[in-house]
Amino acid sequence: MNGSTALCLRHSGRLGTLGAPPSVETLILDPTTKSIVLPFAEPTRFTPGHLRQLLLSASSAGASDITIQTDSQPRIEIDGQLYRLGHRTWSASEVSAILCELHHAPNAAAEIMGRRILDFSHEIATGAGRRQRFRINATGIHARDGFGIEISIRVLPTKTPDLAFATLGPAEVAAMSPPSGLVLIAGSTGSGKSATMAAITRHHLESTKRAVKIVDVQSPIEYNFHDVLRGETGLPSSIGQSEVGRHIPDFASGIWSALRRKPHIINVGEARDLETISAALEASLTGHLVYTTTHAGSVHDCIRRLLSAFPAKERDHRASDLGISLRYIMVQHLVQRSDGMGRIPLREWLSFSGPVRESLLGLQPSRWPEFVHEIMTNKRFSPEGLRRTLRNSAQDLISRGLLSPDEASRKTGLSFNRD
Repeated sequence: MNGSTALCLRHSGRLGTLGAPPSVETLILDPTTKSIVLPFAEPTRFTPGHLRQLLLSASSAGASDITIQTDSQPRIEIDGQLYRLGHRTWSASEVSAILCELHHAPNAAAEIMGRRILDFSHEIATGAGRRQRFRINATGIHARDGFGIEISIRVLPTKTPDLAFATLGPAEVAAMSPPSGLVLIAGSTGSGKSATMAAITRHHLESTKRAVKIVDVQSPIEYNFHDVLRGETGLPSSIGQSEVGRHIPDFASGIWSALRRKPHIINVGEARDLETISAALEASLTGHLVYTTTHAGSVHDCIRRLLSAFPAKERDHRASDLGISLRYIMVQHLVQRSDGMGRIPLREWLSFSGPVRESLLGLQPSRWPEFVHEIMTNKRFSPEGLRRTLRNSAQDLISRGLLSPDEASRKTGLSFNRD
């Protein structure tokens, strides 16, 4: 490694890598080339055995994602930083073989060439009854010979996050746990939305105050809750999980099926189309508590995105359903901790109390995002305890020594005191 000193990358229990398996062979960071050195002699062609060792070493090192592309050098992401993996590019046939191994199908590459996008999960046995899981997306891309494949591998925790790990306090948990209605967890890709949803789901499963039946619809399943409900735990609550593409055709079908199964809570992996949003609203309006996620950078942006999914002719009617069912929106980002120990969630949220919902329903839906933005920027009165702004959250983390003012400013676009 050019005489440079290699640095071992150790797992630090940060969000998104909770419960990684014991180290197989530790990945090494070459500080000279800013690349990750493989824990074995780099082969001229990757085999299934090499892939298994790479995936387990990456998860042990705290990696969150691995990107493999045709005619490109793989990349690995650790604590939000990208590094090159190894010292050579991977050929088209090599990437195709890797995809077939991950998808357990000899025609996986042909499906990608047929313009299909593959979303699936992959598991590796790690010994002692443990399994390491991965979420995988495979998509066609342009490559040197015209057609290539990108494989995005997300390392999934083997332990279900709890409230402490997700840094959810009592006020947030209470606001996120109404008897019925719609609760949204928003953020960009990789912001920890799934971990937060898993933490609140675990809270409901472990609660001794009320036993619940949960229907969980995911694409793919990231957390299986086996560590929570393993064996004869005595917990009366239950969860039934269905994976889109494996057990059910789509999210909307999973929600409509859930309505016939008498659940208390319905988890929907992502509300990303009109059919899913409509089904989620119907479920929340019929007495169910519905949790779902969406991609949005702020609370008012989340409102805007939901409204934009409705056809113009139906928007007023659908918006009324949305206003009646909404209970809570949380938007989160992941920021680098000032102590270098991974990342921590930075959140803003709004609880849609009766007065807030009544105010929304008294306005034209086109004005809803502006109304919510005014609440979140102190331009409109909101009772204490019904909201938390991004500035409030950042200032709290800064005062606790967990976040630097520079990182807070970079993520929020706001200015913060250095005192």
